[in-house]
Amino acid sequence: MVVAIAVGWGGCATIESIFVPPPAPKVPVSPPVPVPPQKAPAAPPPTKKEPEPPQPPKKEPETPPEKKESETPPPVLAPQVGDEEQLKRTAGSRIQRTEQLIGQLEGKSLTSEQQERLMTVRSLLGNAREALAAKDLTKASNLAEKARLLAEELSQSVK
Repeated sequence: MVVAIAVGWGGCATIESIFVPPPAPKVPVSPPVPVPPQKAPAAPPPTKKEPEPPQPPKKEPETPPEKKESETPPPVLAPQVGDEEQLKRTAGSRIQRTEQLIGQLEGKSLTSEQQERLMTVRSLLGNAREALAAKDLTKASNLAEKARLLAEELSQSVK
């Protein structure tokens, strides 16, 4: 084996010549063939037209057209007054349910992963309370729902 390496190093080949591909062969390029210009067809002589008489401007109706019944009102992006009360009740009940689930977990032996989840639930619950105090009811309800779902999952895994 040492002899093969010595012969390989002692020959004319270099490492670069082994790994670098040979240059591409040169292909003779012939000069471009000139293309004779083509004559454009002669345009027909313009025909004379009589100018059209001016049209009187169209009158727009003075009364606005009646609304169609098929048109739908634009979507409402903010909650309505009734919706606000509903969101407030929903967020409150979700927060209360999450607190009950956390209370059931108190005193139980939790793994480190379960303890991390419990910390996440408490953090979400705190954020939900802050959003509720700031009257951001949609955010409060969403955060409370996430906390509740995680708490229920955690409660089931501890049993």
